[in-house]
Amino acid sequence: MARDIHGVNNLNKLFFSNYSLTYQIFFINLLISFFGFIAFIIFNYYIIQNDKKIQKQYDEVLSSLNNINDFLEKNSIVRVPLFDDSCQSLDKNKCIQNMYNKENLEWSEPLLEPTTAQKYIIQGYLNKIFEVKIYNDNLLNLVDTKKLFLSSQSQIEEIAIFDQNKNVYNIYKNYQEIYRNLFFKFYLNISKKKFEDNIIKKEHDINIVQETIRSRELIKKTYIDKENVVSQFFSIPIINNNSVYGVLIISYPIFTNNFSLELISFSLFNFYILFVIIMILLSFFFSRSLIMPIKTLTNLTLIERDKLNKKNKLLYPKRGDEIGILSKEIQAMSKDLKSQIDQLERFASDVSHELKNPLTSLYSATELLNNKKISDLNKQTLISNIYKDVKRMNILISDISNYTRLKAEVETENFEFINISSFISELIENYKENKKSIKIIQEIEQNSLYVLANINKLYRVFTNLIDNSMSIADKNSKILITVSNFKNQYVHVKIYDQGKGINFLHKDKVFERFYTDRDANNFNHTGLGLSIVKEILHSFKGEIMLIKTDNKKYSGACFMIKLPLKVKKN
Repeated sequence: MARDIHGVNNLNKLFFSNYSLTYQIFFINLLISFFGFIAFIIFNYYIIQNDKKIQKQYDEVLSSLNNINDFLEKNSIVRVPLFDDSCQSLDKNKCIQNMYNKENLEWSEPLLEPTTAQKYIIQGYLNKIFEVKIYNDNLLNLVDTKKLFLSSQSQIEEIAIFDQNKNVYNIYKNYQEIYRNLFFKFYLNISKKKFEDNIIKKEHDINIVQETIRSRELIKKTYIDKENVVSQFFSIPIINNNSVYGVLIISYPIFTNNFSLELISFSLFNFYILFVIIMILLSFFFSRSLIMPIKTLTNLTLIERDKLNKKNKLLYPKRGDEIGILSKEIQAMSKDLKSQIDQLERFASDVSHELKNPLTSLYSATELLNNKKISDLNKQTLISNIYKDVKRMNILISDISNYTRLKAEVETENFEFINISSFISELIENYKENKKSIKIIQEIEQNSLYVLANINKLYRVFTNLIDNSMSIADKNSKILITVSNFKNQYVHVKIYDQGKGINFLHKDKVFERFYTDRDANNFNHTGLGLSIVKEILHSFKGEIMLIKTDNKKYSGACFMIKLPLKVKKN
């Protein structure tokens, strides 16, 4: 059995509510941060998937390829002079200037002239992301932008290295650079999947040139080199008069840093970090604002539980939120508990006092009966007194039992809407026939007046009050019951009688336990009746009071019951 309980306890630890509020708030922050990070990853994935840079770059390079090829086909395929014997005795420069004017020159077949091609590439395509290579039909490399500008590229790399070293101690720059590298890896992994089916290992340029010359068409291929750099290759033949004079090759790395996406992602990541920091700080202050007063309330309840009988003034948190409401309710509950304990102590004292009198009388009577010198007449008197004391104790114990049971019942029984006018009318029917021929009259101001109460306990209230009035009223007298609406907030029920009345100086004491102003020999009344009535009405949020009569025909006692008026919901 112990193992089962231990297992259940371990299982219960898995529930969120079994941890302290501090841990709960920490877990909530952790979950929010986690889901926020997942949302951040999804957003990055979305912007990468919908990035148009690769397609735009592809279109731009393809357009440049066509432009270069058109220029080469129109301007770089020429005939060149082979020789001129007359130039042997002339100055070389003068010969070059005049040789085109001579008619006896020997011209070559049309070929791809490299000088014009180089000048055009240098002037228009110097700082592009792609490399340009031009081969003639003899597979000779005429133009290669990578070789032409190797020194300039080295200079740029040196400047970049210098700048990087210069910014080594710049924390923000380093942080930004780290993030850019991580983002590029993420960008690369996602973007590569679009090209996985078409990527092949890189071939030698000569093979591509030969294939292009044979096919006489534009060739597009996606290569991956030894360094895992994925590049797009375009190879197009240079054709004039249906003859191939060379091949133009343009290649560029497909995946390069996308600065616009990096900036968006970096800004969003900074916002995410800022959000998490603010959330943690707010949670910290909120947890202090929430947990500290709860801990205070917990400590106060422990103090209240351990020191209920001590007159310590405890300071409860005063707030306008739900914790403040909880504080007020705990404080009110503590006061009610103290009040109930005080009532229990007074009740025990009252019961002890009420039982002590008949017990003392019984003790004295039994001592006298043990005295053999007592006369028979006195013995009969003592026995009669003993009978009266026992009867009084029996009634007293019965009333005490009813009183304690009633206090428990009023806290648990269900309430219902009761039409007080109809209720009293039905109640009076039970008193039409009585030993004293007392007539009960009712005056009802309004028929539909509802109260929220337990009908059995409300019946007990009115029977106690009517029975009290009948017990002190004369034969053939009258009792008046009036029902009125007070300011649409309360129902006032007044019970008048024509008895001797009650001293108005005792208007509060009459509701105390065991108080009675009746003859001491009257054992049928223990003084708990009105106290029971008061307890029942208090459970209905109502009250009872002894007031001065305002009806000359009924000069006896007048009790007024005040109950909250309710609107019955259909």
